[in-house]
Amino acid sequence: MYKIKEGMLAWILHKITGIAIVAFLIFHIWSMSKMSKGPEAFNAVIETYKTPLFRAGEVLLLGGVLFHALNGMRLILGEFTAWAMKQHKLLVYLTYILAGALFLVGAWFMWRAEG
Repeated sequence: MYKIKEGMLAWILHKITGIAIVAFLIFHIWSMSKMSKGPEAFNAVIETYKTPLFRAGEVLLLGGVLFHALNGMRLILGEFTAWAMKQHKLLVYLTYILAGALFLVGAWFMWRAEG
């Protein structure tokens, strides 16, 4: 049986978060087009955004963007420096820790904000 190690997990998460970000962008463009149909449509979309489900989605989006960005920087660093290739495992764990810490702080602020 094949074991998923830290580098493979980072690769999988990078793909998943990339797809999720693209899906969000498509949804965002679609919802902005709905909002342009007048004040009633605008208010209806805004009220939908205030629901707990959408607020939770925004928090998850923050986590996805943070991980995707930090992991992308790790990958770029690995492409251009021999040091990063030697410190692969350390950089993967640092990516997880930094993304997780930034996510917790950001999620706390987002969830506390008025909807």
